[in-house]
Amino acid sequence: MSSFRTLSNIAGLTSELLQRVVSESGESIERAAQLVAEAMRLGGLEYVFGTGHSMLVALETAFRAGELVRVYPVVDLSMLGVPSALRASALEKLPGYSKAIVNSLNIVPNSVAIIVSNSGKNSGPVEMALELRSRGVKTVGITSLEYSRKLPPENPEAKKLYEVVDLVIDNKVPDGDAAYELSQSVRVFPVSTIVNSFIVHLVNARAAEILLEQGYEPEVWTSVNVPGGKERNRSYIEKYFNILRFL
Repeated sequence: MSSFRTLSNIAGLTSELLQRVVSESGESIERAAQLVAEAMRLGGLEYVFGTGHSMLVALETAFRAGELVRVYPVVDLSMLGVPSALRASALEKLPGYSKAIVNSLNIVPNSVAIIVSNSGKNSGPVEMALELRSRGVKTVGITSLEYSRKLPPENPEAKKLYEVVDLVIDNKVPDGDAAYELSQSVRVFPVSTIVNSFIVHLVNARAAEILLEQGYEPEVWTSVNVPGGKERNRSYIEKYFNILRFL
């Protein structure tokens, strides 16, 4: 009975957090969807970047059934934690590293970027936002505003992510990420990956709907396990193979 109550409590707090994101950050999510729809309509891409576990959101949205085709994950395995989590933590704080990543990309005009960081204080996400903005990319930051405002910036710009992007989406993730308190000293169940993925999928789903409302057919990946899925995806691969270099 106790285990069922624990599972039910965790499920409940997760549901409440997602509902809070929709109700309190819904306007920002709508504005982000408008930016993404505009980028898709004008031939741009949606770049998605994060460091550490936030980079999983970039992987989650790219080449994914039910997601927009022109999503480009900005992925660096060393910042993801492969082969070393300690190295990834150091690189996230290393000035110049994100700039080097941006310099390796062929930035497509009229693009938008979604940059994910709960704390938003380290050089990695802040520098990424500044570098992309300097190249004409509209930037959306997903961060925990209450948490980030409590922390000192740890980057040469002395800024946090929410201070350097065009648009901020508050993910409402609690301090330290862990959301379920077992005792005064022990909290478990990190929620950021769930919430951040939910937000990006929500933004892109709404962007696809906006495109339809504007008379444009959104390009969306289809599962290869449904009729016509392989053929539809193959047409997108042939069309964008030289642009979406991760394919």
